Parts: sequence; structure tokens; C-alpha cells
Amino acid sequence: MYISRDLFSSAYLHLKHHAHSTTPSVLILVALDIDSLCATRILTQLLKRDFIPHKIHPVAGYKDLSNVNSTLIKGNEDLRFVICLGLGGMVDLEEFLDLKKEDGSSVECWIIDSRRPWNLHNVFGGRGGVQEFEGNGVLVVGQAGRQGIAGAKVTGGRWNVGSRVGGVKCFDDGDVEEEMEGEGNAFNELLDMPEVDSDDDDSSDDSDEDEEKEEVALSGDGHGEEEDGVLRNVVNGNGRKRKSDDGLNGDSEEGNDIDEEEDRSRRRKTSNDDESPPATPRPHRHTLLSNRPSTLPLSSIPGSPLGRLSRQDSLLPSSSRPASPSLPPPLPSPHALRKQLRRLRHKYQRTITKYYSAGTWYGEPVSGIMYSLASDLGREDNDLLWLAIVGVSSGEIYGRGVSPSSGDISYLAREERIRGILRDEVRRLNPPELLSNNSAAPTNGIIQTTAASPNDTSIRISPEFRFMLIRHWSLYDSMLHSAYLGSKLRIWSETGRKKLHKLLAKMGFSLVQCKQQYTHMNMDLKRSLREKLEGVAGLYGIDEVVKEGFVRSWGWKACLSATDVAVVVGGILEVGGKNSGGKMYRGGELEDGASILAAGFKGLQEERLQEKKEERREEEEWLGRFYDAYDALDNIDSLLAALPTAMTLYRAIVRTGTSLIEKRQIRLLRAFRMAVVKEGPDVHLFTHPSALTKLAMWVGEAVYEQEKDENRKRHLPIVLAALNERRGVYVVVGMSSADRVKRKKPIDKAKEERKKQKEKEKEEKKKKKAASRDEGDEEEEEEEEEEEAEEEDDESSDDSDDEMIIEKGYGRNRFGIAFQEVANSTNARIRIDSFEACVIEVKRDDLPAFFESLSFKVVVG
Repeated sequence: MYISRDLFSSAYLHLKHHAHSTTPSVLILVALDIDSLCATRILTQLLKRDFIPHKIHPVAGYKDLSNVNSTLIKGNEDLRFVICLGLGGMVDLEEFLDLKKEDGSSVECWIIDSRRPWNLHNVFGGRGGVQEFEGNGVLVVGQAGRQGIAGAKVTGGRWNVGSRVGGVKCFDDGDVEEEMEGEGNAFNELLDMPEVDSDDDDSSDDSDEDEEKEEVALSGDGHGEEEDGVLRNVVNGNGRKRKSDDGLNGDSEEGNDIDEEEDRSRRRKTSNDDESPPATPRPHRHTLLSNRPSTLPLSSIPGSPLGRLSRQDSLLPSSSRPASPSLPPPLPSPHALRKQLRRLRHKYQRTITKYYSAGTWYGEPVSGIMYSLASDLGREDNDLLWLAIVGVSSGEIYGRGVSPSSGDISYLAREERIRGILRDEVRRLNPPELLSNNSAAPTNGIIQTTAASPNDTSIRISPEFRFMLIRHWSLYDSMLHSAYLGSKLRIWSETGRKKLHKLLAKMGFSLVQCKQQYTHMNMDLKRSLREKLEGVAGLYGIDEVVKEGFVRSWGWKACLSATDVAVVVGGILEVGGKNSGGKMYRGGELEDGASILAAGFKGLQEERLQEKKEERREEEEWLGRFYDAYDALDNIDSLLAALPTAMTLYRAIVRTGTSLIEKRQIRLLRAFRMAVVKEGPDVHLFTHPSALTKLAMWVGEAVYEQEKDENRKRHLPIVLAALNERRGVYVVVGMSSADRVKRKKPIDKAKEERKKQKEKEKEEKKKKKAASRDEGDEEEEEEEEEEEAEEEDDESSDDSDDEMIIEKGYGRNRFGIAFQEVANSTNARIRIDSFEACVIEVKRDDLPAFFESLSFKVVVG
């Protein structure tokens, strides 16, 4: 089931009405990423304002989710709502979680997740299409009898989201209603379709045709019996017919003999099918022949006027008899019905398979959905708006761009719409300061670094450079550690660094000034930075170096952009903050080194126990970092204290990426590029999947710029593996950041007219072609086909030149599917536990076999 966007506030009122007022009846499960973290902050603020007790629990992966199910959900009689933020959308949660209680009631589960594809059981399964009525006859959940999108939408009850608590409900950001009508129809048709056993009917078509003729000849007055038999044959899915005890014309011994002969012939024909166990019949809500009208001729019904007329006409001569009514068309044979069912089943299965096999992508960020909920409730403010902005901005850091909908012209159109809404909200909640003459204060293009007053906590729209932490670093270091500028200038090489120095020299900036803290730079240089940078951008291919961003002030204490906050909070999650409870692991520093060494001598069982202990310790470290990051979102002092951690991580990314490129450790396989990080001072920093994802993005952008300079047309994705020495596994991340997607140019009216003219000419030629076929002129037909093929080639070449250009963007990632296929087809020890489908763990000794098998998989969509 799903909840449409216009019912978000109604769903919250439904929760507010049914939640317990004294005991925590709402459990919030949160994924360990920045977007989910910000969404949790927004939701908890709403719950606190309504005095609704709740509990927050971070979840590291599917194994942790299973532990949460056994400890916090199963058998918890006080629990009424489970809210999954950033997780659960890709698995069937109704099967994964124990939502049923002993008293027969059910826990209601909300899924608010931006990861795609949706698990169709969550969206279209559950209680969709099942009638559940209150005493007054109002439909509570689902719309019975309706298929696809309409049948899966939650409706009914006081707030139109159901009057009872229970079921799995997905918050729809528009994908379900706009994009998934075909998948919904196919899913429901497959659920309602009867089972059909595969048989050898295809190899015996001739015998079946003869059988059809015999059935038509023998049908006579027994059409009703024959139809009933066919219907039961289809529902049961086997190759036998059952005799009917009740016929419209009564039973006769001759008819029974014929039925027995048909039964024996069918038993001989389907002897091969009898070797397999018969399919267990199960009730279905719909079949192909449900509600089919009777096909008996009225003349065969005793007592009918046509029956009396037929008896009288039999006494008249043939020449004076009236014309008898035409016989009904013969019923299709069981083989034809089974064949039709199989064809429909394959069609719907192809639709579902196509949806799942497209890879993984992302919808609207969870924090944006939660801010929409707050806005619908009329509770939006600067704090909640800032959290939504930070959550949306974090997607750019990890390559989780919002995928476009089918009606979008540009790949970034949907993401730009979301940012446009946020900009409007910033202007509405933070009106610009007015001067004495009632004119707005001018903005001269300088990035904001200070607040207007000690109490200023406003959010402003400010120009942002695509540099890293420029307000808290020097201009030189900020440009050096920028993924965008580093890939454009090839900063990893000595030539690239000289190019950076030359860029600054052309701008008129000395290295001495650039290596100072940005806030301490000469004010004239800061005022002219944007103008001079845009002046030389075309020479170095950095035209998009300046973009529009969001900045917030905390009085005179600090001023940070949304991207800066996302970078710092990400550093806390991946490495740990200043006051992190877990000790950060470095190269050879093992707390329990003696026990690990002894485990090698005590056998495999103790080694596995040690591995589980290390896994548990790592998960505890991650959960401790989650609470540090959660607190830092509301504490500017914690954010400022964690700035050095974020800087350390990005220094390590540049060092490690430079080492991989200079030492030529990036290998080219059949369908992707791969690299392994297993030594060096910074290996321990990349054991977290999110940190390794940042490194993969940096390397992927660098390789892409290299390939573009070499005029290569094929840009392959990249797979990075980092060694976790403590656990003896490799963390593997597959990134499709090198993929490029197509978008359309603005529509040219002249070209559209030419296309219409070509279509008209094409239709006229088709008509001439049809006429020539009627006349039987084969030579003219062949000539017209050749001309049509030439025209199609010309049109395709025009389309490729006129309509499509290549635009960089993060497309759908097929590595999750490829990882699953490798895990199922090899003996490599692989652990797939992350909510990100493109992240897995491989045993240290099995990595070569894993890459060998992965190289044969399709990873480019």
C-alpha cells in the first residue's frame, strides 16, 4: 500500500490519534546516512511538539534490522507504529518483520525511503484489493476490486488513510502514481492469475488441433458442461477434465461413455505430466473465464419459445422451414487457454523483471519528504528548513542524485525543482533586510562568512564555489582538495599542480595570500574572486565552478554552508568525532592482537567467533558515531569541533586517489575499472562504505576527465575495494559515476515542422505500398522497402545530431544485481548486508575469484 503526497498530513494525524500518550508506541528505525539523520531530526521535532513518546534506533544493515525485529518489535504489545527512514523500501518488510501481535492486531509500518527500486510487495501487496468494512459500510483500507495504482492507494477512515492500525504503507514522492502503473497492473495480475503447469503441448500442436475438432463435433447439447469443465481445468492447472454431475440437458449413458473415452485418451496424453506432483489448487479472485455468460443456444432449453418453434419446424418440409438460429462459436480448447495464460504470465513477468533489472537509483530525499509533512501541518520554520537543505545537499557528496521522471527533459530537472522549492522557502521564511529607502540590501556576489548581528540565525541564498570547506580552509587547500577542480586540472600530477598555480597567477592572486585562512585574506581579493574566476574559467574548462547555495549563520560564532555541514556530519559518521566513544583503528594497532593471533592456532571455530566479535565492535562504533552526528546537527560547537576530522578524511582521499593513479593501480576489465586499496597510512579510513564511496567518486571523476581528453567515447564505471585488516575482509563499492545519460535539447520549431512533413510523406508511401501489395507487384514492394529503410537511417542520424547531447550525471547503478549474481554463482564468501545494494564485503582470499566472475556480468545499463 502507498500514501500519496496529498495525504502525508492525514497519515500523521492518524498516527497522532492512535499513538499511546504515556508509553513509547512509535519506533523510528534510521539508516546511517546524512539524509536519514536530518529526516529523523525533523520527525522527532514534530512528535515532541505533540508530546508523542517515541524511540529512535539506528540500523547499520539487514542483519541489524533482523536483531531489531527480534528484540524491539516481536512480542512488543505496546508498539503500534514502526517508521523506517532511509531503509526497507527494497525488501518485503511484511515478511521481514513480525508485525502481527498475539491478540490479532497488527503494527503499522511506514516506509519513507529514497532508494529505488521499490519492492512491489510493499507498494502493491499487503491488503490491497481486500474489502475491510466498518459497521457503517465505509471502506477502511484499499479499494476492493480495483487493480494497479488505484487498488494500492490507502484510503478510507476518518483521515482517508484507514481507520485501523496495521499494514505496510509507503510514502510516495510521486514515483508510484506517475511511473509505476504498468508494474502495478502486472503485479496484481500475477497475484490473481491461476497456476498453469508447464507441459509438452507446444510439441504436439497437430494432435491438439485434431482434438479441438473432435470436441466441437461432440459438443452438441453439452456446451454448458464443456465450458464448466474447461473452467475447472484452467483453475486446477492440470491436463485432465472432470465430469460434471449436473448438466442442463441431463446425463445419458452414451455421453458418459464418450467422457470416459476422452478421460482415458487424456490420461495417455498427459502420462508425462503425471510423473510430477499435481499442482495444489488454490482459490483465486479472478480467472480468465470468470463471470462468462452461458453459450447454450436457446433452442436447446426445454420450454423456451425457440425450443417449441424448432419442434414444430421439424414437421415441415425443408423448403418451407424458417432459417434456424446460428450456432455459437466453439469454445477454446484447454490447451489454447493454457497457452494464453502462459503468454500473459510471461508478459507480466517481463514487466516486473524489467523494473527490477534496471539497477538502483534514488527518488526524492527523505528529509525533503519530512519537510513536506511539516509544511502540510503548518509547522515549518528555519530549523526544519535547514535540516531539509542539508539532507538534500548531502546527495551531491555521495553521488545520490535524484533520478528524473519520464516527463523531464533534463537529467537534473527533478532535482532542480526540489532545490527551487527550497529557495522559495528560504525567501519566504527569511525576507531580505530592507534599507532606509525600503530597498533590499545589495548582494555583490561575495560568499557570506559572517552574520549580520549577534542574534542572526537566518538562512541566505549565497553564491558557492565548488571548493572544499572554503570558509574554514585556505583558498589554496580548498581548491586542491576539491573533487570538481581536482579532476578538471588533474591535480594529482605535478603538471596539474603547476596548472593550478598558473590559474591563480592569471587571476592575480599570490600564493602567499591564497595559503592564508580564507577569512583572513585581503578583502579586495575576496570581492574580486568570483569575477576573476569566471573570467579564466573557460580556459580551464571549469565553467560550472560557481553555483547557488545555502548559508546559515549562528550569530558571530560561525557561518556554514549546507554542503559544509553535510561534509562535517559525514566525517563524524565515517571516521568519528572529537568525542567519539570508539577508538579509531589504525594500521597495525589491534586492541586484541594477542587473541587474534591465538585464534589462528585454536581452529576455525574460534576464528569465526573472533570475526563475529569484530563485526559487533564495528557496528557499536558506527552506532556511537550516529548519536554524535545526531547531536552535532543541533549543536554548532560540536560541528566546529569535528571540522578537523572532515579535513583529515579529504586529505586522505586526495592522497590515496593520487597514489592509485600515479602507480597505475587502476585496472581495466571487460565492463568496468577496478582498484584495490590494501596498503598505506590511510587504509583504515576507508573501511566505512561511505568514505570508500567518496574515494570512488574522486577516482571516477579523475578517470573520466582523462578519458575525455583522450577522446574516448566509452566511459566505464569503477569498482573499489578497501582492506579491513581487523576483520580480514574487503569492503567493495561499485560506482556508476562515470556513466553519462542523454537529455534533449530545447525544441526547435523548424525541425519539428520538418519531422511532421516527413511523417506525412511516410504515411502516403505506406498507403501506396499497401496498394501495390493488393496488386501483387513484388518488385515495387521491395524497392519501397529499401527506400523506407534509407529514410529511417537518415531520420535516425538527424535525431542523433539534433535532439540528443551527452550530459554528465549519476545514472542507475547495476552493480547490486551483478553482486547478487556473483554471490549465487560462485563459492566466494560474500556478505551482502548494506542498505546500499552496491556495497558488499568479500573475504580476503576470495577477492580475485570475485573480480574474475564479476568481469563477465553486465554492469552498464
